[in-house]
Amino acid sequence: MFKKVVLFLALGIFFVGCATVPSTPSPANTPQEIVVRVQAAEPTKLTVEDGQKDRVNRSMEVSNPEGKLSQLSFISSNKAFVKIFSGLSVADVTRLWNDLVVLENNTEIRDVNLFINSPGGDAFSGLALADQIERARRKGFKVTAHASGIIASAAVPVFAVCDVRLAAPGTIFMVHEAALWKWPGRETASDIQSQNDLMHLLRDRYIGKLVDNSKLNKTKWEELEKKTTWFSANKAMDWGLVDNIE
Repeated sequence: MFKKVVLFLALGIFFVGCATVPSTPSPANTPQEIVVRVQAAEPTKLTVEDGQKDRVNRSMEVSNPEGKLSQLSFISSNKAFVKIFSGLSVADVTRLWNDLVVLENNTEIRDVNLFINSPGGDAFSGLALADQIERARRKGFKVTAHASGIIASAAVPVFAVCDVRLAAPGTIFMVHEAALWKWPGRETASDIQSQNDLMHLLRDRYIGKLVDNSKLNKTKWEELEKKTTWFSANKAMDWGLVDNIE
């Protein structure tokens, strides 16, 4: 029996697809020469030189051959700004990893600002983002989180592990238990036990991030997580999860 298990700490599920477009074949019996060069210059262009109308030169120019920040990030002055929002996924983990590698290897910038407005998402992605932020801090980066809108579920540990945690006055926070979303199918006692082990491991990691970065102990966070708890920026500040409200 085919069975699929998907683990989410989220308020929603997102599907991403892509399609390929077949290339247009060249006219038959037409001699062509393709020349590709990589350089830091202007966008891609097409030129036909005088006296060589049967020769096509295609120039593929890359604006930053040494690597660049992801589409959701930018540099202003001596600071880097990274946006994390919507449902968290492996794409967010990949983008943050890319940005930190570029900043570390290609720049002297070590001041990173994260804008976070997220309802949560994939539990493993949230914990992976938190791990990457902690690794960046160990390498000398200063990471400041700017919370706005909602910081819920898997997004909470991402926010919690930053050096400085700033929140807009109306920011809403939420913690809850992880959930398994599964296709209908038959399960054995061993399957259920294995899933239970996984959930305990996941919960320990999630709670551990909050305990290490707040004033509340493990027992209190477990109590809040078990019943699904919504709380304000002011309450988060009282609990040591927010450093300042602005």
